[in-house]
Amino acid sequence: MNNDRTCNNSFLTKEEDKIFGNTLATKQDNNNLLEEMKKALPGKSADDSKDHYNILIEVINTIESSYIPLPNYPKMQKQNSKAHVEWREGAS
Repeated sequence: MNNDRTCNNSFLTKEEDKIFGNTLATKQDNNNLLEEMKKALPGKSADDSKDHYNILIEVINTIESSYIPLPNYPKMQKQNSKAHVEWREGAS
């Protein structure tokens, strides 16, 4: 598997994904958005762009619906202020 892929189901490299995003942002009101994507991404079909767009919509919907849990970070214990000062000053 190529490490340049942006996600498991994507057929776009990271650079192609940037081009896709820029084209989407600048041409979103264009009636021929899929044709614009084909021009911007030679070698990719309109179906490739449509599939990638649908994946992005799924990811956005998943994030917005809070199905992705927040990380469970470990709680920080209070530091001994003297030890912290000694460490910062380099004292032993």
